[in-house]
Amino acid sequence: MIRPATPLRFADRIFSKKEGSLDQLFEVLGKWKNAFYLPPKIEQSTNHGGTFIFNGDDVVFAHYDESPGTHADTFESLDMAIREATK
Repeated sequence: MIRPATPLRFADRIFSKKEGSLDQLFEVLGKWKNAFYLPPKIEQSTNHGGTFIFNGDDVVFAHYDESPGTHADTFESLDMAIREATK
């Protein structure tokens, strides 16, 4: 199921001039010309990931990807992880 967040996130990446734009994605994907993955079960195609930062047993940041392409901002996540590590 495609949610509205998916095309909106792709639009952000297409029209963004900042780091993490589609230019970087196309550069990486260009090396995988014939690579593709078909999940054995249809429900596996709707699995999404997330980003989690822990300090010991405490979750200090949790981002659940709503749909493909709606990942947590990498730089913000790294900044948060570094702040937690240097407390």
